[in-house]
Amino acid sequence: MKKFNLFTLYFFALGITLAQTVEDFDFVPAVTDNNMSVVFPAGTFNDFVGGSLMAFNKSDGFPVSSASPVAEDGSAPIPVIGKDAMCGCDLAIWDDEIQFAILMDGSSIFTVDINPPITYSPNGFIVVSGEINIRLLGSGCTENWADNYDPDAYIDDGSCYKIGCTDPEANNYDSLTTDQDNSCVYNTPISFQLSSGWNMVGYTGTADNNGIVDQMDAALGNDAGTANTFQVIKNVSGAFWSAAFAQITEFIPGEGYMMFVNGDATTVNFQNTSGYISDIEYSLSSGWNMVAFTGDIDSEKNIVNAMDAALENGAGTANTFQVIKNVSGAFWSAAFAQITEFTPGEAYMMFVNGNPTTVNFQR
Repeated sequence: MKKFNLFTLYFFALGITLAQTVEDFDFVPAVTDNNMSVVFPAGTFNDFVGGSLMAFNKSDGFPVSSASPVAEDGSAPIPVIGKDAMCGCDLAIWDDEIQFAILMDGSSIFTVDINPPITYSPNGFIVVSGEINIRLLGSGCTENWADNYDPDAYIDDGSCYKIGCTDPEANNYDSLTTDQDNSCVYNTPISFQLSSGWNMVGYTGTADNNGIVDQMDAALGNDAGTANTFQVIKNVSGAFWSAAFAQITEFIPGEGYMMFVNGDATTVNFQNTSGYISDIEYSLSSGWNMVAFTGDIDSEKNIVNAMDAALENGAGTANTFQVIKNVSGAFWSAAFAQITEFTPGEAYMMFVNGNPTTVNFQR
């Protein structure tokens, strides 16, 4: 079955620096002792009657035939000329892939791509029966965001496409996607349970957050507000926020915080308004860090498996951490583990043995 993509846009090919030019169609090859006959049957080139068909060596773009006219019935036989020991010429040799092109109106060149491709066989005879795709030379997808972007195309033919998730409600929605591939991911916003007293809470919100008070007011399940819920919120260095005085005013995505809840237990969900935040990367320093587990309820939670996948250094959990412990002091280490799983939204104290690295539980 033949497939044709035809374009009515014409351009003058003189002077362009691509492999096929108008002047090529004046080429007359040397007479050698071998050639291959290629026949495009009737109906193949109905839209190109009156044009001239020529064969080229695909590897270098040089012509390996003279121009043959396309007949009234859309057929076009063409002899592809092979190199021999006597000609001192640059023509086809065994197994060279042969490309074809049509010159129309003396100015417009159309490439003829054949699948499966035709390769040179000395003194062979081929009747073309594969799928054929015809397009104006230099045309294609010129948008670099597309999956079929063609860096050699300078005329956009409207063929650009990008395969991915087209659902705006999905976490991996891409506004440039044109074709759905069933890859959409719908993660659950991370909600973490706060108890009375001390909690170690991971910040799972966005980098453009609008401050500790506003973020926490929107995140709390009790609607009591930050000042009424917390006595203090502090980072791994001991810098703190309180209603009376604040050394820190913003959260850092992926960082953990010690939070003292004054009253009743409640929940916190920094993704209440935004939905699930993906791809949170956090920098780990040598020594102690307080790190948020930013995977959602469906993510890998086993400490070793999750951390091995999350670490940028590729060194593995056992080689990177001396200990990982929760707010109660229960810990994981390579020698002995009291805890084996992370809890989404919780933060953990982590001691990094070696060089700084990054962690991203949503890789």
